[in-house]
Amino acid sequence: MPEAADLSLLFSPRSVAIAGASANVDSPGHDYVRSLQLAGFSGPIYPINLRAPEIAGLKAYPSVADVPGAVDLVISCVPASAVLDLIEQCAAREVKFLHLFTGRFSETGDAGAASLERRIVARAAERGVRILGPNGMGLYHPAGGLSFRPDMPLEAGHVGFLSQSGNNAMEAITRGHFRGLRFGKVANYGNGLDLTPAVLLRYLGEDAETKVIGAYVEGVADGRAFFDALTYAAARKPVIIHKAGRTAAGAKSAASHTAALAGSAEVWSAALAQSGAYEARSQEHLLDLMVATSMLGTPRGRNAAVVGGGGGRSVQSADAVEECGLILPALPGEVRERVREKAPALADWIRNPVDQSILAGSGLSSNGLLEMMLQSEAYDFGIANVGEDWFFGRPDAADRLSHACNRLASIAKESSKPVAVVLGPTETANREHRAAVDAVRDSFAAQGIAVFPSVERAAWMMAQLYTHLIGGKNP
Repeated sequence: MPEAADLSLLFSPRSVAIAGASANVDSPGHDYVRSLQLAGFSGPIYPINLRAPEIAGLKAYPSVADVPGAVDLVISCVPASAVLDLIEQCAAREVKFLHLFTGRFSETGDAGAASLERRIVARAAERGVRILGPNGMGLYHPAGGLSFRPDMPLEAGHVGFLSQSGNNAMEAITRGHFRGLRFGKVANYGNGLDLTPAVLLRYLGEDAETKVIGAYVEGVADGRAFFDALTYAAARKPVIIHKAGRTAAGAKSAASHTAALAGSAEVWSAALAQSGAYEARSQEHLLDLMVATSMLGTPRGRNAAVVGGGGGRSVQSADAVEECGLILPALPGEVRERVREKAPALADWIRNPVDQSILAGSGLSSNGLLEMMLQSEAYDFGIANVGEDWFFGRPDAADRLSHACNRLASIAKESSKPVAVVLGPTETANREHRAAVDAVRDSFAAQGIAVFPSVERAAWMMAQLYTHLIGGKNP
């Protein structure tokens, strides 16, 4: 088993040079300079530009050779035809890592561009320069002051992420942040010619900062190396893979995007299961599983306690849970007796899932019932529908919603069993209602509460966690 490459200076460089830096605020060469500044990069930033004396308030230099200090990482925004010379400059200054934002290589399908790409990889190997890319946005590591866009969130965390697509990396970070994920080391590797997904996976598998790994993969050139690295990483921490390009149309699109060799969907599914990784088949599944493995414990069984929502929602919840292979045990005797003490008329009426609409005026709430059910050995986990639409029909809706959700957050944090919270999307024309739901969602995210937009997705996620616990067998 090969050792993981030392990529510490890739993700935490002491200095960065941007080749092709530009004073044009609409150019990538300007964005990378500003991104580093706004991310709080603490080391020297060296813009490289043949003519401009200054870029974004920083002194610019005609070439890497003219930079006064040592350089750990060079970001390339130069044309493809200039990359071979840039590699020579990097080698002369003992630069360890070169990130090629530069694209238009083999992904174009042009034979000449593919030939140049092969020459670049060979030249870099000869000169001892490791390449991330080409055709990739590069690195995001808030703790190290790295970002590939000036508008990215900057709170540091422990979720590692690899992506063959730059836009996908940006979407996963911003959407994940919205749901409470805080990212550590992220790499968009593009064509992945030198620092392949296998190399990056093995590194993140050993990285102490990284607790969970997510990845978006279109295809790999060396399937055996990828499988070995994936197995290595998945034995150490949760790894979730979103394999795109599963269909014929998707594979064709992947080839023109990153020159990816997509491979058979069946082979990929089997390999992911054998490696011990989670398989996601959409970005939504990928985010749900990263949220779950980051914020929830693993359910020790299939028995669900489901509360909240009106009668229709409770019926839909029952369908969603059972269709995922999970179980809805009836309220056990000790819970039913506690209900009888507080609301005698409801003791023989309440079912699991709990219909929130029958609780009005009883002195019992869905939160109170959830707390009782989680304390019972009959249940392994909880799914709590907030039922935000009900609150908006009451006076002081926002205050009531906030109070109920604060109570729900306390229950979820104090429970020894995992609790998934369901808070729907803000699909309403009422701006005050949208603001109230978003405020609650932000509060949940800040407290590390796992929130899902539907009971169907929450149930699917719980089933995935349990299936993974028992070794990939169907519940």
